[in-house]
Amino acid sequence: MSTLITELFILAGLLFFFGSIDELFIDLAHLIGGLTPLSIDKDQWKEWMQFPEKPIAVMIPAWKEADVLEAMVKTNLARIQYSNFKWFIGVYPNDPETLSIAKKLEETYFDKIKVIVTDRPGPTSKAHCLNCILNEMEDSCSKAKSSWKPHYIAIHDAEDVIHPYSFTAINAQDGNHDFIQIPVFSLPTPATAWVAGTYLDEFAEIHLKEIPVRQLLKMPIPSAGVGTFFSRKILTKLNSRFGYCFDEANLTEDYEISQRISRLEGKQMFLLVRDQKGEILATREYFPDSLGRSIRQKTRWTTGIGMQTLAKWNRFGPHLSRKYWFRDWMAAYALYRDRKALWANPSAFLGWFLACFFVAASSTEYLERSIVDKDRHFLMILFTLNAFLFGIRVVQRSRFTTSIYGITQGVFSVPRILPSNFINGMASLSAIRGYVSAKQKGFVRPMVWDKTDHKFPKDCDLPEVTDFREGPGLLQGKRATSIVSEIYGNRS
Repeated sequence: MSTLITELFILAGLLFFFGSIDELFIDLAHLIGGLTPLSIDKDQWKEWMQFPEKPIAVMIPAWKEADVLEAMVKTNLARIQYSNFKWFIGVYPNDPETLSIAKKLEETYFDKIKVIVTDRPGPTSKAHCLNCILNEMEDSCSKAKSSWKPHYIAIHDAEDVIHPYSFTAINAQDGNHDFIQIPVFSLPTPATAWVAGTYLDEFAEIHLKEIPVRQLLKMPIPSAGVGTFFSRKILTKLNSRFGYCFDEANLTEDYEISQRISRLEGKQMFLLVRDQKGEILATREYFPDSLGRSIRQKTRWTTGIGMQTLAKWNRFGPHLSRKYWFRDWMAAYALYRDRKALWANPSAFLGWFLACFFVAASSTEYLERSIVDKDRHFLMILFTLNAFLFGIRVVQRSRFTTSIYGITQGVFSVPRILPSNFINGMASLSAIRGYVSAKQKGFVRPMVWDKTDHKFPKDCDLPEVTDFREGPGLLQGKRATSIVSEIYGNRS
């Protein structure tokens, strides 16, 4: 028994130690690189506003989104400070409520919105819906009379709050990028919302630290699924090379396509800037607020990223080539970090249990009897190092949460580490179990849209949009909240 206890302590301690050293490397790269959001002043925004507007197409896949689609479209149309864009909303023939709302929006905003009905009833997969939108978009752009052809093609979901100047900032770049990702953050939730609050903490740290470091070290930039802008050129290249744009057999088609773009040497960019008021230019939305929904969503993410994309990696292109050895080694390191969740998240269960046991047993004679002196000394050193490294993790998470949401949320991010560990650990175990089971059955079950329910901020008092140009802006004077209240008031 004593040998087993010792081995478990050592195993858990080493797993946590090496995982924490990996995180410490990212912390140091972020610190040394001085990776903070770029502040853009009012004069710079005015200059950006004067650039000729490149045409931007926005794809919105919508399955069972009748509750949020109208509010999302009208709110964002009132806020976006850009003219040369069109929205392509993909809906299903067997989703009459969403289809009806989408058609009414198309009639109202005929110059901005086009509705595409998929070729198969839903639910299929999000990738299938996106491919249907792309096919219809290409058909309409290929018509002789059509002079509007998108330079960038973006993905947004039906619950997104789009930053008013995100299109402007994208347009101000050199235009040669194949892939641009802007940050994604959760909309504010009560500090004691233990499940929804974990998304505040995790996305703040990922998009303020992890992704900027990846860009610094020439790693592939993963798509967040929304706020992602593709050049029309790279999508055409992907379709020619692989026979498809979005992989309909992958639960995380966004991550998969960003990896293929990287392997084709596409020019990627993570755009991290602040507007004149100091707000980070980002897409914001609500995330699941219940334990079951959160585990289900993260199971889908872990399966697609850690299992499905890895299984097809050899199809994406050469790896560890001599010509781009640094970039390829960094790509391999990024892959390791993305798949680290498969073992790191479940090991947290063992780590927390043994840490509690270690503390409790240290005050009794049981630990003295169970572990010999040599091992006890090693474990005390390992425990002390891990406690120190864990303290760094706590400080880092709190720091990034505070920078977005304020000190109260930063303080609550510390106890939210526990539900975050539980959700991520359960999601990893569920992903492994589900993937192994599906592989044994030969993947006979078709991939369908296992989406979570969405909500759009009814009462969120979004700030007024500042016009950085001289003269009147695009906004017509309605606040987002008044638009949403009007929509839901009419329905009641």
